[in-house]
Amino acid sequence: MGTARHTIHIRRPVEDVFAVLTNVELTGRWYPARVEEWWTSAPPHGVGSTRRARVRVLGRSMENDAVVTAHDPPRLAAMKGTSRSAPFEVTLAFQPDGDGTRVEVESAFHLEGIMKVVGPIFVRGYERGWARGLANLKRMMESGEL
Repeated sequence: MGTARHTIHIRRPVEDVFAVLTNVELTGRWYPARVEEWWTSAPPHGVGSTRRARVRVLGRSMENDAVVTAHDPPRLAAMKGTSRSAPFEVTLAFQPDGDGTRVEVESAFHLEGIMKVVGPIFVRGYERGWARGLANLKRMMESGEL
């Protein structure tokens, strides 16, 4: 299993940051990889809601599905990949912090077969993507763009 952790402070209220980070339809605006996500279940979205993602990896377009496993606004959200190509669990923890919000992201990957060998390379790329994405999110939210 591989794990990635990130923490960032965003100068916006916790409710705003939670709303943006838990809306999968906004991911493509701040995440640096070519990704498109959409809900596949009807609102309201919470535990049990499903989403599909289309991401471009190494020149190939791939799709995967996930389900929301925790939704406690504005403190906690989690999602688990349900497709064989998405062996992940991601947890987002939100905490008011001074003039804004502290966000902690933890991603765990359940790698099997050949992915145990090449998985660490994927996890490093994923970590860089989250780091750049969170920096983008911070800039966009603090400037009012999101």
